[in-house]
Amino acid sequence: MKENFSLANAPVPAVWRKKELAGRFTVLTNFPEDWESCKTKLRRDLWKLMGTRYLKTLPLESEVLNTRVHCGITVKNVIYQTRPGIWTTATLYLPEGKGPFPGVVNMHGHWLQGRLAARVQSRGFALAKMGYVVISPDTFGLGERSTVHGEFEYHGRTLGLNLFNTGETLMGCQLVDNMRAVDMLCALPCVDKKRIGATGASGGGNQTMYLAAMDDRIKAAVPVCSVGSYSSYLYEPNCVCETLPGGLKITEMAGILALAAPRAMMICTGLYDVKTFSPQEMLNSYDAALPVYKKLNAQDKFTYRIFNHGHAYSPEAREAMLGFFELHLKGKGTGQPVPEPFYTPLPEKDLMAFAPGSRPEKVCSLAQHIRNKCEGYLKEHYTREWFDPKMTLDSFSDVLKPDKTLRISHATELLPENGWRRFQLELSNKEILPLVVYPGKKGIVLFSHVNGSEKIPAEEIEKAVNAGFTVALTNLSAQEENALNPERVMVYHQTSRRHLWLGRSLMAEWTAELCVISIFLSRLYEREKLTLHGWRETAVASLFASLFTAKITCVRMQEAFVTAAFKQKSDFFGMASVVPGILKWGDIPLAAALSPAQVEWIEPRDSDGTPVDVPAKEVAYFKERSTLKGIYR
Repeated sequence: MKENFSLANAPVPAVWRKKELAGRFTVLTNFPEDWESCKTKLRRDLWKLMGTRYLKTLPLESEVLNTRVHCGITVKNVIYQTRPGIWTTATLYLPEGKGPFPGVVNMHGHWLQGRLAARVQSRGFALAKMGYVVISPDTFGLGERSTVHGEFEYHGRTLGLNLFNTGETLMGCQLVDNMRAVDMLCALPCVDKKRIGATGASGGGNQTMYLAAMDDRIKAAVPVCSVGSYSSYLYEPNCVCETLPGGLKITEMAGILALAAPRAMMICTGLYDVKTFSPQEMLNSYDAALPVYKKLNAQDKFTYRIFNHGHAYSPEAREAMLGFFELHLKGKGTGQPVPEPFYTPLPEKDLMAFAPGSRPEKVCSLAQHIRNKCEGYLKEHYTREWFDPKMTLDSFSDVLKPDKTLRISHATELLPENGWRRFQLELSNKEILPLVVYPGKKGIVLFSHVNGSEKIPAEEIEKAVNAGFTVALTNLSAQEENALNPERVMVYHQTSRRHLWLGRSLMAEWTAELCVISIFLSRLYEREKLTLHGWRETAVASLFASLFTAKITCVRMQEAFVTAAFKQKSDFFGMASVVPGILKWGDIPLAAALSPAQVEWIEPRDSDGTPVDVPAKEVAYFKERSTLKGIYR
């Protein structure tokens, strides 16, 4: 009998996804005559989206850990403070002589070893042998800033994603770290602070671009295999550290390139790189930024090179970089490539600042930083004596940003099958959602699952039908027939990033969709009770939906996370779980306290998927304080 209750046996025909034209979301940055005003505003908006701050007044504290001479270059491992309580590991490469020398910030990409990787060392040694002082910092979560010191890991996926819930971004953290690296160079007596360059490949090239855009001390920049366009990010995979929530609402990548004008920049691109960083995407952004350089009479400082290789900082690109820096940081040559000097990289273990497992606490990992942020917000929330429910709900709406204008523009009913009514709901945003309904005489139960309706347990559907309820099953956007194909990193990775770039989240999309489906069902069947039963992320979306429509009278949250606060790295919950800034507002128990619906927790989980108790005390805490008069500050 169970097979009669499987959506597989009552399928909605697959619908053609109306593929969005990425370019319609934004136009390339408009550059007014008053470029300085535009520049100031754009930088201010970017800092706000990044969620971090560069503190000019923070004392530059640093320590030299060890020193060696290799290939005629003095190599020093250092740590320095980038923000209060946050220290970064880095390597300094010092040439022979007294200087003053130009300085270069050398940023690594997504190599798990971070600055220790031979390909990162190559630029440090080559530049130092050419007479530059080089600093190579580890980025948050990579190299010696991993969760467990000595065990290299990737800082993206759900690890870096959890930072968004605190209102910060990996991009912003990297930018501040790199601006402090500039501070380190400028503090060295052997460095000419008026001649600072920046370079890096892949994720390091992305960091180069933003450092040059936001820090006027960078006089020449060479981003490698990293420049494309924001629009191309919408359908191609990129790291969380290259994602700026809401970025496409304020600019395009051309705007970032233009912020570096009139200072020198050479973009290096591989002919066979992935689409995101392809010559076509790069040239679109280059051409759009060029008018600013022309307006500032600096078009001769803005150039690009396309190399006959893929995604790499190749020897040819390094020689082009050396020639470019020779011209723009030393005033030598014509800017053409110069031969790379001979060097040999150090073994990775010899370049480590600390013996494996002996890193001091002040050099905290990305995971620890996120935990610290989460604990600080939770402590603040659970020591407040009152809050105003309406004001708190309004502020939650500002954080979640559900589309309150979403509606069903057209509903098509197909032929019934096995007793199930079948609908296609075309929404006002052009999404088409399938909905199947088994009519009953009692209230309505709408089921949803994070992995699509096929994963809804058949016994749950059968139990509801046998009890006489009107049972509805749906697939939300990005699920099953609506899935973005392929999701090449992890489930909902590209879809979630796309929404984030547009200033939304997949959680907000699902919340709005559950609202409109709930309204549709309540009008189709006049029932007093409407229950939303979801699993994992759709359970949380169901809870959020109950805050915005009175039609929902009960929410059953199965395997839902009881807190958005990070505990440890885990893929139990994925990219659909993020709501940027939610922990600055509150947490899941606060949302449950605000909901007018009855909330039932079934097999609740911690944020890492570990089974936990129902958060009854936490919900009661907020419910009690919502009855008091006052303002939730």
